Amino acid sequence: MFLLLLSFLQKANQFSTSSKGREYAPPSGPLYYIILIGASLIVLLVVILMIKGFLWPGESSENHIKRKILRSENNHKQNNE
Repeated sequence: MFLLLLSFLQKANQFSTSSKGREYAPPSGPLYYIILIGASLIVLLVVILMIKGFLWPGESSENHIKRKILRSENNHKQNNE
């Protein structure tokens, strides 16, 4: 079983590194780099905002759904005691 897996991985590696039977030109030019930089900035912004949202959610409203749920759970626990 191990030899079969090793053989498969070796064939996959040979296929992925060879260009036999495939015509491929890597992207080039200024438009490619503009799109790449733009997409990278968008991903970076989303990651930063996600981390900020997890660390400092900023829910200060008394009507926020989180507060309603926590109040109902506390009331339920106090009633059961």
